[in-house]
Amino acid sequence: MSDKIVTKEGVTVRPAAAEKRRRARLKLHRAAAAGDADAQFALACDFDFELPKRRKLALAWYLKAAAQGHAESQNFLGELYRDGRGVAPNLPKAVKWFRLAATQGVPEAQVSLGVMLFYGEGVARDQARALVWYRKAARQGDASGMFNIGQMYRSGDVVRQSWKRALHWYLRAAAGDHVGAMHWLGRIYGGQEQPAADHKKAFVWLKRAAERGDMQSQCELGICYIRGLGVAVDKPAGAAWYRRAARQGDEWACHLLGLCYRDGTGVRRNRATARRWFQKAAAKNVREAAAALEKLG
Repeated sequence: MSDKIVTKEGVTVRPAAAEKRRRARLKLHRAAAAGDADAQFALACDFDFELPKRRKLALAWYLKAAAQGHAESQNFLGELYRDGRGVAPNLPKAVKWFRLAATQGVPEAQVSLGVMLFYGEGVARDQARALVWYRKAARQGDASGMFNIGQMYRSGDVVRQSWKRALHWYLRAAAGDHVGAMHWLGRIYGGQEQPAADHKKAFVWLKRAAERGDMQSQCELGICYIRGLGVAVDKPAGAAWYRRAARQGDEWACHLLGLCYRDGTGVRRNRATARRWFQKAAAKNVREAAAALEKLG
């Protein structure tokens, strides 16, 4: 007879582990019921993220802690209402909770509130105010806040457009392991924007972002290897990076991988495989892939 238990989520756990989880929740519940806001938050997180998940109970305990001014609970409530996780999406409520947490200095909430202000989601659009919140988060070392400031300097939103300042903020964000910043550094140094290209720097940043799973960077890194931009030509490596991006759904990578199989670039020529990747790209409205399919016949 098996000593395993399968939960509603389809995850197998052993009785000893299940009993340990039950006791831990019971201990948290006692402290939470006594009014301890930290315990209420911890219990909410437990219901939110650990098995067996009970999102309605998570919401209830987040609300209890937030009502006592618990800043992290307020931030998590903002995320729940923004993302519709366990509750119907409600952007005005998300803004309300993010604002309360942001005012208490939670950098993640400051960034989230800034984003909602920037795009006018659940609140009147106010990009100047968004920048204020991004700067508050950045001063606390938040990489997302730094990245968003960089985006504003790149686009010239509210501030005067400045590539120098954009790069400054992207570099700071990338130092904090922000993948989006790494991608944009690769894009800018790669000559896809106005500044002069520095392909060696572009390669470095694209590789860092690609290794962290960013599919656009994986595709562009493949181009670097195929064309020898900032690195020695290595067509098999280029095709391999196209494949990684294509498997994540990058439509241009699907097209480029199709070209590799059509022409035998970095892989053995295979028309059937080329057709399959062209079809995937064409289904995502890549016109070049549709044209390539017609030529394949």
